[in-house]
Amino acid sequence: MASAALALGLVALAGAAGAGMVGAASTPTRVSEGPRGGYEASLAPSDDGFAVAWYDTRHASPEIYARLLDAEGRAVGDELRLTHSAARSYEPSLTVARRDDGRGPVLVVGWYDVAPDGSSSRARIGAWTAAGGLLWERTLSDPSRRGRIPAVALDSDVIHCVWLEHDGDAGDRGPAQVWRQHFRLDGSAPEPARPIAPASRDTWNLDLVVDADGAAWVVFDAHADTRAKELFLTRDDGTATTVTRLTADDGVPSTYPDLSLADDGRAALTWFDTQHGNEEVYLYVGASETLSDDDEMERTARRVTRTAGASIGAYLTWNGEAFGLAWCDEGEPGRPHELFFQPFDPAGAPLAAPTQLTDNPTASLIPAIRPAGTRFALVWNEDVVEERGDHVTGGRSDVVFALVP
Repeated sequence: MASAALALGLVALAGAAGAGMVGAASTPTRVSEGPRGGYEASLAPSDDGFAVAWYDTRHASPEIYARLLDAEGRAVGDELRLTHSAARSYEPSLTVARRDDGRGPVLVVGWYDVAPDGSSSRARIGAWTAAGGLLWERTLSDPSRRGRIPAVALDSDVIHCVWLEHDGDAGDRGPAQVWRQHFRLDGSAPEPARPIAPASRDTWNLDLVVDADGAAWVVFDAHADTRAKELFLTRDDGTATTVTRLTADDGVPSTYPDLSLADDGRAALTWFDTQHGNEEVYLYVGASETLSDDDEMERTARRVTRTAGASIGAYLTWNGEAFGLAWCDEGEPGRPHELFFQPFDPAGAPLAAPTQLTDNPTASLIPAIRPAGTRFALVWNEDVVEERGDHVTGGRSDVVFALVP
């Protein structure tokens, strides 16, 4: 398996010699080995390292794949093809559980299937062994409606799951709802699914976090009685549900939020916003209670990027007393996106200047980030821009892994 020089021309990640570097990153490891496209990777810790899931177009139609890695990002075994259907399978959300019988980890994945003719879509969830053996599958969404973008999270032996449902085609500003259900590790559901928040058909990302009390926090963007897409938070503890608009209804899109909760109750939230006429990454850090006050959050948020190009794809995670933020940046309009990383202290102050992690002719896109000891683990996809496909047959793109700093 290639590592230092990937088939798509990926160069080694920037090391400590660059100005403002926080330390050397590991050599990137290629996770996907297909001849076509691997996209939108999800990363989860496992007992001995990590698991990665992505959708892959090597079969001329998107299917969900997964692979186990050791703590340094080296592959443990072959790639695992998880789905085998005529439908197009997209956007996996991955968590890893362990069975009480000692038979190893369980890969729990949420994804959605689109009918071959595009006429319908269904949110799905399933569980597989570490060898790729199917344990169970379930359809989450109502078959009479469109279901999309499920997200999963594990709390002890409970699998929490949220997804989007709506009537009609995706992509317009019509109404949609965020639904929630939880499952046991054997695939049984102790209670029926229920809606927890209004959204819109052009909502394309749900981020799910479960707090220490077992309550589900979901952040997303939506046209929900707003002039443009704004950020929303719903908190559901099983008995009460609150929905809060996090950003002001200013007519300027605020999109693609990602939330991480610290053990001490602090929250870190990132998103990208066009309030200055260009997509830039923003960051808020504070007590989780302040996420109920959109004026407080926007007033104290930090603008992270100030480039001429689009800054997108921002994701973060706490790791002890610090958190790491990763994002993608064009630098100058029209250039392929590169991957950046920056660490912050508990108050949201930078611990170092941003580090540019990639410098190559491919586009570095959609990172996922998780704690890795004293470091941070990252996966993303390296997309060959001139061969980009249509999300059906795909172009060429590889999923890669690295540790920073």
